[in-house]
Amino acid sequence: MVLQCKDSGDFKPHPEGIHPAVCVDVMDLGLVETDFQGVKKMVNKVKITFESEAKTDDGKPCSVSKNFTASLHPKAKLAEFLGKWRGRPVLLGETIDLQKLIGACCTLVISHQQNLAGKTYASIDAVAKPTRKVAPSGQYDPAAARQRYAEWKAKQSGQGGTSNIQSRRAGPNIQPGNVSGGTPATTAGTVEAPLANLPPKSGAATPPPADFDPEVGF
Repeated sequence: MVLQCKDSGDFKPHPEGIHPAVCVDVMDLGLVETDFQGVKKMVNKVKITFESEAKTDDGKPCSVSKNFTASLHPKAKLAEFLGKWRGRPVLLGETIDLQKLIGACCTLVISHQQNLAGKTYASIDAVAKPTRKVAPSGQYDPAAARQRYAEWKAKQSGQGGTSNIQSRRAGPNIQPGNVSGGTPATTAGTVEAPLANLPPKSGAATPPPADFDPEVGF
């Protein structure tokens, strides 16, 4: 069998910069094999997808995602991310319903990175409380996203069919430390950078509306 490495198309990643955004989906990816410091193991993963005010060339809202180990262990990346998102840390014994993330606004810092194949992708480097409200466009299709992931997972396993991916829009409640082994590294090239260390965007910032509430609801 002879295989050829081909480009996946002309997909353009989400633009770089600081972007107001809203969460539109939380997908339970199930058990995924990870390799952390040479140790391979199966861990439960979740994928959080955001939609921003940026537009694609054809005028559609841009989206960007980030994968996490489904754990709120104090050292877990998900606990750190959610804490920065809402502006207060996740406490020991606290339970977070991931369904409540959907519709919650935030501010994302996005940069472009390259994978081992030289393909450019958008990396969520940091998250913070929202500076203004962003309404979901309604164009994001969670069922289609799960179908694409099922087909990709089936190809990876060599089955040729589709996997059974849960159709709900958010995973189960997550409690601190409910996934063993801590949290391995997430997407390569991701850097947890504070907002204060990034250069300001050009032009004046749009002030939030008078009735804007920065609380994110989880």
